[in-house]
Amino acid sequence: MQRELETKGGTVVAVSVDSPGESREVVEKFSLAFPILSDSQRSVIRQYGLLHEKGSPTGEDIAIPAAFLVDRDGRVLWRHVAQRIQDRVDPQAVLDEVKKQFSSP
Repeated sequence: MQRELETKGGTVVAVSVDSPGESREVVEKFSLAFPILSDSQRSVIRQYGLLHEKGSPTGEDIAIPAAFLVDRDGRVLWRHVAQRIQDRVDPQAVLDEVKKQFSSP
């Protein structure tokens, strides 16, 4: 999926409440081809309305899983916000939306 997204000029970036070190460890452990940015202060997560207060097993604030398609001007073109913390968007659904949003007429 990532290669096909890149052919359209896009990139994948994840945002997490974890520290930069923890995020780096996840990228390395799972050999991810995209970065995980740290939002340990939860400021971006709050701006996107994705804060799940006291949602972790230890009672910490965490992010609701979500995927966004954002254009170069910062406009949100598409979003998928999980209804449950375990939900994840199907990568094919994201790719289909990329094709829809960025296909040539």
